[in-house]
Amino acid sequence: MSDKLTWSHICELITIDDPLEREFYLNECIAEGWTVDALHRQKESGLFMRLALSKDKKGIMELAYKGQQIQTAEDVVKDTYTLEFLGIDDKKRYKEKELEQKLIDNMQTFLFELGKGFALVGRQYALTINNVHYHVDLVF
Repeated sequence: MSDKLTWSHICELITIDDPLEREFYLNECIAEGWTVDALHRQKESGLFMRLALSKDKKGIMELAYKGQQIQTAEDVVKDTYTLEFLGIDDKKRYKEKELEQKLIDNMQTFLFELGKGFALVGRQYALTINNVHYHVDLVF
C-alpha cells in the first residue's frame, strides 16, 4: 500500500472492502499524518461516506486519489463536525460551558476533527475591542 504507513495502518486499511474508499483513507493518512487511532475514528465515523453523500461526485473522486487539497479558506474549515468522541448523549441538553469543558478534555481529537493547521490559542481568551472587554470561549 505505502511505505509511509505503519503495519497497524495497513491492517486497518485492508479491512475496507471498497477500493475507492480504501484509497481515500490511505491518501488522507499520508497527507494528514493520521495516527492509527485517528484513522480508525475517521473510518468509524464514516468520513468517506459523509463526503460521498456530497453532490460533488467529481470532487469526491479527486479526494479519493489526491487527498484534500487546500486552495481556499473554505477548504480549511469544515461545514460539519462529528463530535461523537465527546460522549455527549444525543438527546441530552447541555450547557455551552459543558461543551467547552468536553472539548478541552478531548482537545487533540477535536483539533483532528477541525482539520489542518489548527492550534489552541486560548480558553476564555480576553479580547478588547473599542474599550469593550470580551471573553472568547475558545480561540484557534
